[in-house]
Amino acid sequence: MTHTPLPSPGYDVRVSTAPTHPEAPSPDVLSSPPRSAFRRSTGDMAARLSSSDIALGWLVRLRWHAVAGQALTVGVAVRVLELKLPVAPLLALVATTAVSNLLLALWLRREPEVRPGLLGAVLAFDTALLTGLLALSGGPANPFAMLYLVHVTLAAIVLGPRWTALIAMLSVLGSTSLFACHVPLPDTVNPSGSHGLDSLHVVGMWVAFTLTALIIGFVVARVAAALRDRHAALARTQRLAARAEKLASLSTLAAGAAHELGTPLGTIAIAANELDALILEAPQEALEDARLIRDEVERCRDILERMSARAGQTLGEVPERTTPSDVLARLREQLGTADQARLQLEPGPDVPFWCPVRGLVQVLTNLVRNGLHASEATGANVVVSAHREEERLRFIVEDRGTGIPRALLPRLGEPFFTTKPAGQGMGLGLFLTQTYAELCGGRLELSSEEGQGTRVTLELPLRKESSDAPR
Repeated sequence: MTHTPLPSPGYDVRVSTAPTHPEAPSPDVLSSPPRSAFRRSTGDMAARLSSSDIALGWLVRLRWHAVAGQALTVGVAVRVLELKLPVAPLLALVATTAVSNLLLALWLRREPEVRPGLLGAVLAFDTALLTGLLALSGGPANPFAMLYLVHVTLAAIVLGPRWTALIAMLSVLGSTSLFACHVPLPDTVNPSGSHGLDSLHVVGMWVAFTLTALIIGFVVARVAAALRDRHAALARTQRLAARAEKLASLSTLAAGAAHELGTPLGTIAIAANELDALILEAPQEALEDARLIRDEVERCRDILERMSARAGQTLGEVPERTTPSDVLARLREQLGTADQARLQLEPGPDVPFWCPVRGLVQVLTNLVRNGLHASEATGANVVVSAHREEERLRFIVEDRGTGIPRALLPRLGEPFFTTKPAGQGMGLGLFLTQTYAELCGGRLELSSEEGQGTRVTLELPLRKESSDAPR
């Protein structure tokens, strides 16, 4: 039996749950109105994960490598190759890069939101520093002039066309100015002027080309990967926002329906009671009809109350410290005596974790009742087990019931869609379970074979501190 993610239109429940992931739900998602909370979360994530933020973070790291490389190059040129270069001015420019990068790193810690103009200014500043270094070490004859391309490439990846054109123009102006003003390198080519393989200039060109290719390839690959992660995180946040808005709308609808229908249902109930009292000597069929009306009114009230409670319970709960055995014990208490007799619990490792406990118990109860209903004809037990896999907890509900037809699997998780006969289910159980899983940073998986049974897995992150748990 293969495991498949529970599908629903537009939603993928296989979501990342690492607490440090940028796509993890905002901590206040569960304690504030979902519409505003998720819009705020989406806005915050867009600011945190803008392309400028990503590129500037990598640029800080790249500049530290550049500082080390520049200092090493000056040392090799002076000590090993014994070139007569203005060491003090060169090291001063290297130190300027280091100090500016330190200030930039400290500033980023205090101001995580980055404007594209800052990245452009840093690239322009680095272009000027590179021009100064090249002017003091051979000018246009220095093979490392090829490093201008790194700045232009980075600008083209993460900045707009205006900044790219500006950085390209500064690079052209800088390289052109080297012809007019530079400290020449000692003659390192052959007297005939040919650049043989042993020429220092040719070797330098090879080194410069290799470094430029590696740097550009590394930067492009890392920034592209970070941008892909950013788009995936934003897409997931938007899915969560849409699901939370559906849940909020459902709760509002249920509460409104309960309020609006309360008066007419109450009137019908009173009328049914009066009819029941007035027609004691009426035919048996009339008595049964009156009692049926009264019973159906009570059933309508019960459905509205349960729909409102189940939709609202998923939101607004404060996380609590609990264990798998405690969760399963609470689950058993939610069931009647007959259902408890068919429930088989396997708590597994008793590891403490933080989560919205009442919501977890409620969604597990929904899954168990689905399993009990599916296996009612055979009387088979429903098995609920808990397992720990690294930093994740898996609650598995298995039944040996009728199973679910493959054609219906894509619709599972839609609100108000149910495979139960009319009047025996509202189609909210899997929707609320899936919503709970996503809000907690987990996922829901379902595998089913018609005639063999169903296995539902609720996977949650193992949050060991209250600060890690969604609120």
